[in-house]
Amino acid sequence: MKLLIRELREAKGYTQKELADLMQVSFQTVSKWENDVNYPDITQIPKLADVFGVSADVLLGMKPLHAEETAVKYDEVEYWKQKRDVIKVWKKFYWNEDYFRFLVRDVWKFSKPMDVLDFGCGYGYLGSLLLPLLPKGSTYSGIELDGGQIEEAKAYFAKTDYECEFFQENFYEFKPKKKYDFVVALFLLSNMPNPQTVLEKMKSALKPGGMILIMDANEEVEQAGYYSGLERQESGVRQPDFVPLWEDELARGQRDYRMGTKIPYLLKQAGFQNIQARISDQVMIYEPSDPAKKERNEDFRYIYSRQDSRQGGVGYFLNHGYSLQRANEVIDFYQRTSDYFDREDSIAVKTAGVYFVYANL
Repeated sequence: MKLLIRELREAKGYTQKELADLMQVSFQTVSKWENDVNYPDITQIPKLADVFGVSADVLLGMKPLHAEETAVKYDEVEYWKQKRDVIKVWKKFYWNEDYFRFLVRDVWKFSKPMDVLDFGCGYGYLGSLLLPLLPKGSTYSGIELDGGQIEEAKAYFAKTDYECEFFQENFYEFKPKKKYDFVVALFLLSNMPNPQTVLEKMKSALKPGGMILIMDANEEVEQAGYYSGLERQESGVRQPDFVPLWEDELARGQRDYRMGTKIPYLLKQAGFQNIQARISDQVMIYEPSDPAKKERNEDFRYIYSRQDSRQGGVGYFLNHGYSLQRANEVIDFYQRTSDYFDREDSIAVKTAGVYFVYANL
């Protein structure tokens, strides 16, 4: 058996000593591994694979290195199936309910029944919010790739009096059989490799004079809107700059971390008029000492612990171009923050950077 330790180490661009420090062994030990003098302990294989950002099969030479696919496919069903429970909790932090109600009733002021089409409807979340606020007689239709999500949506709306319809189709290939008054999408374009193509599909489903609404985030805004008491209590401990990670994802065609701010430009290019935008009013205060916030605090900890970057470990950041030192600094920040959140006197501020961009055809 030939372990690909040398090949993977060199591909990541760090020295035997750097790998040794990460694995908490001597650089002589790493040298022996690479020269087949001896092998890593079986318990070290998962950690080595994590460091290199590959599977154990690739590390052990059982699967070709070039066949390993490390890029997450955000426009495919499997990723979102794994994140289904997390997303349901995340949605509690997008905006405050009274703000969404204000937008529908006082800003957009729909005066007649609306036929709504939701691209990437999931389990019908937007429909459950919109239909009670829209004029009586409004309908809701949704497009979704995940059949399980569609079944959940059908089960929910079957208990209501609303008229609903769902399509399990690829967004790029969808051909609407009718036109709609209101076409919406939540966190869709940022995860599409070809957002302009999806936007054209949304446009093709809209009636003349109809309204499009796209909600998406600018993660750079959210990053700037984060603060915890850890910064005050431990000098120099600040949230790392994740822009290099997000830029790497963008370069790979995975997701666009600034999509919320880019939507007005895309709408302009697509020929929409009267383009306007607002931003979410949601600011989450994590404060475990306040018993009134118990559920919110638990939800916040839940989603914080399940971020891709936090669960991926050092290998996640190495795979996105971070140096070994920088990757370790981020992991150290995560651990110190988690320890801080366990304290009764901890406090943190998390600002939602969700944009509501709307226009007319």
